[in-house]
Amino acid sequence: MQKLYAVKHNPFAYFNDIELGTNPSLSLNQVVDFDGPRGLWADLSQLINAPNLFFIVPNQCHDMHGFVSGGTAICSTNTASQTQMLIAQGDAALAKIVNGIKSSRVWNYGGRNAIVVVWDENDYSDSANTVVLLVDTNYSQNGQTSSVPYDHFSLLRTLEAAFGLPCLNHACDATSLVMNDLFGGNSR
Repeated sequence: MQKLYAVKHNPFAYFNDIELGTNPSLSLNQVVDFDGPRGLWADLSQLINAPNLFFIVPNQCHDMHGFVSGGTAICSTNTASQTQMLIAQGDAALAKIVNGIKSSRVWNYGGRNAIVVVWDENDYSDSANTVVLLVDTNYSQNGQTSSVPYDHFSLLRTLEAAFGLPCLNHACDATSLVMNDLFGGNSR
């Protein structure tokens, strides 16, 4: 059976404590699917003990990259129709997740929540690697756009600021700005 999960999309897996499994509650054994008693849907159904952060990594078919080693036809991009099917699969998976979150008890009754969707790369049509980042909150006006140039480290710095954590690596750079304007605050 082919495994569709790729650790390369899960940055937390590269922290030394997690790789070594020194703390069982932070080990890779904590990675779970959406279903089951420890899965996303179960967590979203409870207000007490729901995690403060859900980091959702798409599988290799739903990430729209289109190639899985020894890949199945559904993950292939050998033809234009396969590429369109792959995009439709990714769109459907994302819609299921977003709609599931927005209909959950945690979203509707659990305080200030945000859904952040970010692509990891563009289509390689230019070297700037400009990507889409979408933010949807249950507490502020949505439909905002930002003209502030952000990068992936800006997202990391925003998460660190939200949780009161010190910045890591390039999130400390002066160019890595907190994305306040996308979360209902003032820019910069």
